[in-house]
Amino acid sequence: MGKNQLIHGNECHLIQQGEIHKAVKKLVETLNLAAGSTEGFDIYKVVETYFLDLGRRKEINELLGITEPCEEMRATEESFS
Repeated sequence: MGKNQLIHGNECHLIQQGEIHKAVKKLVETLNLAAGSTEGFDIYKVVETYFLDLGRRKEINELLGITEPCEEMRATEESFS
């Protein structure tokens, strides 16, 4: 994706794994975390999965009580109705 191009909810899967990891590294540094992944804790994997795996994103949203479907889910559901 272009540097100044905005990514919308239905385009999260277009973000490259390397870009996600760079952004998470900045988050880890900003929060002064000793590491982004350690025993039982992997913020890199959590963010990567949330962006790239639609099924897991839906599960995470359910756990967090996020009830509105993301754009990708809505588009997929509408195509089958």
